[in-house]
Amino acid sequence: MINLRDLSEQFDAKLEAIRSYDRETSEVSEEYRRTLPKLNGTTSSLNDRLPRYCGARILEGGPLVRPFKFRWKSRSEALDWVDSVLKDTSVGAVDGSQIYSDKNFEIPIAVVQTGSVYNKHNEGKEYRQFSSTGIITPDEFEASKVYAFGSEFVDARRFEKECLALIEIMESHEEILVFLDGALVLSHINVVNKNIRDIYIRAILKLLEVSGETGNPVIGYIDTSMPRDLTLMMHFLFGIKMSRLSDPHLLAPLLDWGDRTSVFLCDRDDRRRGDLDSPSVLDNYGRFRDQVAFFYIRMSLGLPSRVEFPRWAYEEGLTEKIADIVRAETVLRGDYPDILLRAHENALIETKDHELFYKVLENFCKANGIRINKSAKYFHKMRR
Repeated sequence: MINLRDLSEQFDAKLEAIRSYDRETSEVSEEYRRTLPKLNGTTSSLNDRLPRYCGARILEGGPLVRPFKFRWKSRSEALDWVDSVLKDTSVGAVDGSQIYSDKNFEIPIAVVQTGSVYNKHNEGKEYRQFSSTGIITPDEFEASKVYAFGSEFVDARRFEKECLALIEIMESHEEILVFLDGALVLSHINVVNKNIRDIYIRAILKLLEVSGETGNPVIGYIDTSMPRDLTLMMHFLFGIKMSRLSDPHLLAPLLDWGDRTSVFLCDRDDRRRGDLDSPSVLDNYGRFRDQVAFFYIRMSLGLPSRVEFPRWAYEEGLTEKIADIVRAETVLRGDYPDILLRAHENALIETKDHELFYKVLENFCKANGIRINKSAKYFHKMRR
């Protein structure tokens, strides 16, 4: 149980540090918000003023905010619009979950599972959902020279499995839009070891390659994201002091439900702090380095969500179709795309499944004469 007395004393002791952060953020935020209208009517010619690693570049000129033109009076009106957008439209999604290897067991074995969903939105006649489960064995941890009881390698293998599942959907359908629950720009991998980073890079490059080959857009949907791509771009364009202000916080006052921003090209500066000679994550993307587009869209009472997709989809005029499918899928369930929630539910490994996995592992080892030792802590937890 958390020590509430110590926690309260720590908050009191560090009040000024928290207050100064909030004060600085608020002051700089106001300057950014006052400057934001300058992005209206911009064109890609402004990109000539931007250096490499500028955060973002302009793809879709004109107004910054693209209002959603429908304002329904009832749920039935909204569903009629959803039907007009999704009827006979193929949409797929994949999500994943995992069981990390447990130090309470001597043998490091992990589980990764993906849930795939495909829906043609034709009254359920072509709706499919299925899951796929795999294990990671001790030799795989050893071959990658990673800590067998950590999470990073398992997370990478989960992402790889998600990408392979999306590729399978794209290759088996002539025309479909597929959702990944997460980003296409994988900034978090810049701080992991090379063996793990390579798994992510190979997976995302193959995903982008197949998306282009099949003509089926892959959509990275990020519900909670705090990038500073647009604010960094504004720093370079308008000379504003660099800020910790995130794009969603900057844009939130401008967007009503369904509104989106114009489209930008990601050129994120996620190089390691203090080492400007290190590459950004996009520097590892090869020919796809300058090929991830994005916009922000308001889908809930919270902050705007970020939608990432291949640049070719923007160039082929698919932006509004993508935005409408995001809106329609969100109306179905409320606040979050229905197709992604279905994939998540299909992929989810619950607590009881963890217990079942370890029973299966014990029985497997016993049946095959493999000794497995469990820690005293494990037995204590079981008694409790």
